[in-house]
Amino acid sequence: MPRLSERHSVDESQDQALTEAIAKDTDTSPEVVQEMYEQELSSLASEAKITQYLHVLATRRVRILLRTQ
Repeated sequence: MPRLSERHSVDESQDQALTEAIAKDTDTSPEVVQEMYEQELSSLASEAKITQYLHVLATRRVRILLRTQ
């Protein structure tokens, strides 16, 4: 089964690069960031009519969540 990010115009290498950048910027483990990213992407995708920029929104939400912790 394809990952959510693959179904929303982001390939796996871009997905990994996004989560690694967030992990580095927030001093959080990449595994935790990946899990949060997938959860946010899933949450957004469940109600989205336009999915082209979901990865941008999910990335932003993960960064905000990690900065407020």
